[in-house]
Amino acid sequence: DVIHLNILGQPLVVLNSLRAAVDLLEKRGATYSDRPKFPFFEMIGWYEDLLLVGSSDPAFPALRGIFQNYFAKSTIQQKFGALQANEARKLVKRIFGDPGKWREYLLMYGTAITIQIITGHEIKSLDDVYLRVAEDVGKAMTGSGTPGATGVDFCPWLRYLPSWCDPTGSSAFARKWRFAIENMYSVPYERVAADVEAGTAQPSFILSAMQEMQSQGEGARTLTPERIKGVCAATYAGEQTADSIAIFIFAIVNYPEVQARAQAELDAVVGLDRLPDLANRKNLPYVERIMQETFRFWPTSPLGAPHKSTEDDVYRGMFIPKGSLVLFNAFAISHDESVYADPWRFNPDRYLPREEGGRGEPLPTAHFGFGRRICPGRFLGEASVFLGIATLLHIFRFNKAKDENGEEITGIRTDRTEISRSHPEKILCTITPVSEEKRRLAIEL
Repeated sequence: DVIHLNILGQPLVVLNSLRAAVDLLEKRGATYSDRPKFPFFEMIGWYEDLLLVGSSDPAFPALRGIFQNYFAKSTIQQKFGALQANEARKLVKRIFGDPGKWREYLLMYGTAITIQIITGHEIKSLDDVYLRVAEDVGKAMTGSGTPGATGVDFCPWLRYLPSWCDPTGSSAFARKWRFAIENMYSVPYERVAADVEAGTAQPSFILSAMQEMQSQGEGARTLTPERIKGVCAATYAGEQTADSIAIFIFAIVNYPEVQARAQAELDAVVGLDRLPDLANRKNLPYVERIMQETFRFWPTSPLGAPHKSTEDDVYRGMFIPKGSLVLFNAFAISHDESVYADPWRFNPDRYLPREEGGRGEPLPTAHFGFGRRICPGRFLGEASVFLGIATLLHIFRFNKAKDENGEEITGIRTDRTEISRSHPEKILCTITPVSEEKRRLAIEL
């Protein structure tokens, strides 16, 4: 369950089990919570944001503390529940109006929530500047390849030469897509700063951080414009939210019995005349298990962001030298047959205690990472995915598409899997209202 490699002098450790990931990344977090520096990341424009800054950097606890305080689990529903419910309502209305664009509307849903929280800006159309930024960032991340394994990473001097001198194409890719990463950092902050100057700024994370920065003395300042930009860059998770909901749709199209049972639970708890909200979450255990099974069934990030060891270590007789890259294999962890029975089957009941007829299997954790580097925005992201799933299930029925002869199309799926992102590229399905009552509810939204 632990693979140790040496690639051109760089030690690499891949953790393929939950036990190994917890043992190293959580129990020995002081040794394994640092981030490596990759020449390719620097070339494409990544700088030390909340996700990439080294754990030994004095800025790390300050950046993480700011983020965690603003997005604390206990405040998600109170702070952002109404916003998330409103965006879920708009998602349903948009899909009802044009079902063929449901993938674009999923991205709009995930991005709109985070952008309104960090900037105060409301996304109203598919050509919004923030959606374009999110799409470009997604393309840049998807095409970046394995962290530390590009031509520029192996031969850093390539970044100083013309792109045609790099046979791997990594330097050309970095130069082509650098604008996307730069926009990710600069656009939100600069637009809020312009709104502040004009006196039109709305309440937002950036505005709050700006005010905190101004209140700090010059000698004790932990916040700077660059650091605020870096924290905000960590919230560009619109595509991950959209990918998770798309994976859920793929699953229920192929497991219609799961869909029917969830809709019965929603009707009983929420009723027929309104949409679900986060206050209903505690009373929707089956929908909750569907979300958790979606995370396990198909992790959107097969290999999490790399960690780096800061000192020599020995694990189960294996020597791990200082400076090793450490990756956790989220896909292998979530499909470990010693933990999950029939792991390729979408089965939300696997998490039920044995006394309730389930298998008592553990909820998935690898999709959000481990230890000190666990995703700081996981509570907000999870709430957005849950509400998106619950709202779509309450209004729509998702079925397999049919061919010209009326036969269901099965077994057709185009996956897009990269080291940093995995999702179903194409899902053939039909989307219709569950009932006449739900159709009217969608129209009246």
